Amino acid sequence: MMRLQTYAGLSVLATLAAIYHAFSSRGQFYPATVYLSTSKVCLVLLLNICLVIMCIMWQLTKLVFLGSLREAEVERLNEQSWREVMEILFAITIFRQDFSVMFLAMVTALLLIKSLHWLAQKRVEYIETTPTVTMLSHVRIVSFMGFLLLVDCLFLYNSVIYLIQTRQASVSLFFSFEYMILATTTISTFVKYVFYVSDMLMEGQWERKAVYTFYLELIRDLLHLSMYLGFFLVIFVNYGVPLHLIRELYETFRNFKSRIADYIRYRNITSNMNDRFPDATPEELNASDATCIICREEMTTAKRLVCGHLFHVHCLRSWLERQHTCPTCRALVIPNEGGPTTTRSLAGAPRQGQLIFMF
Repeated sequence: MMRLQTYAGLSVLATLAAIYHAFSSRGQFYPATVYLSTSKVCLVLLLNICLVIMCIMWQLTKLVFLGSLREAEVERLNEQSWREVMEILFAITIFRQDFSVMFLAMVTALLLIKSLHWLAQKRVEYIETTPTVTMLSHVRIVSFMGFLLLVDCLFLYNSVIYLIQTRQASVSLFFSFEYMILATTTISTFVKYVFYVSDMLMEGQWERKAVYTFYLELIRDLLHLSMYLGFFLVIFVNYGVPLHLIRELYETFRNFKSRIADYIRYRNITSNMNDRFPDATPEELNASDATCIICREEMTTAKRLVCGHLFHVHCLRSWLERQHTCPTCRALVIPNEGGPTTTRSLAGAPRQGQLIFMF
């Protein structure tokens, strides 16, 4: 922050010096403004001060809604930033005929807004895995997501209005697409946060949380996949192959396909649990520890897995919503289905299953 303050101070001094030189040498307002807009040095200084202002606004937004960043959030920010910069550079090559000072400013604003979305997602993940969170943290993150959604909608509205007015393909297609992705991601993150708060109010007894989370992420991936395909086709027809979309399109398709496969596997396992997993006999309950390792309660009736471990039927069903392995020995619940890759979590949150195992 101190480095930004120093750089901002030097930038303000340089900009004021350029403005003073323009007005003192030209004498009148109009010639001075023409000089400022045509001189390459003055133009660079003005663009630089605009960048400084955006960075200061970004820092203030971060401090108001998030406070100090955690180490994991800083790492996420650094990793995503470099990748996003490369993708934006590819996008600039596609829209090179629309390149202008305004386009450069909009791209910079998009990158800063995207970084705020990454931080919001990481902070929600942190809140979900932290036992004690202050009320102020909840108020801040809800306000932050509302602020981000408002910003997304404003930029999306401006881009769509420009497209309607011009009725031709332009760089506004790129910004409309990007802010649609950001808006749907923000809504998904907020709904996921609502699921967490609801489960917290129920003291962790909401058994359907994992399934609803899975449906939420499935719908989000389906929307994103549809948007990527539509945008890919539009850009391909009007500009050529959008190289910066290929990786995102592939990852979105792969995630969507994995979630569908996980859900089908889960339905196949749980559709005939009574036939697939026999009831434990009284002798088996007496011969082993009669405590369900998932809920830590005594078992009077239980289901037996292929590996021989016993669990409550409702606990086993809840576990299978997140994992496809035995909570005790990590053996596959159905050895002949899938392979080592079937240990993936249905709801995309293996950490939750591990917490259940620990407690």
